[in-house]
Amino acid sequence: MKNSKTKRGGKMTQAQKLSTIRQRLREGDFSAISRKTDYHPTHVARVIRGESGNPSGEIINAAYEMTRNRKARA
Repeated sequence: MKNSKTKRGGKMTQAQKLSTIRQRLREGDFSAISRKTDYHPTHVARVIRGESGNPSGEIINAAYEMTRNRKARA
């Protein structure tokens, strides 16, 4: 007999990560992410705002890694 419950674990989608990142950003994060990934700060800002794509996911993953342990802004 199969378990009818849905699986909750697993990887987050890029959209889920972006939603989390936007809630936890602080001043200076775009610059820090751009230094870490070697992308221009303007491109980093566009990707996080959802205006530009990042097919490799490098910017989103770096931003999520930086902000994942922070509390969301009020």
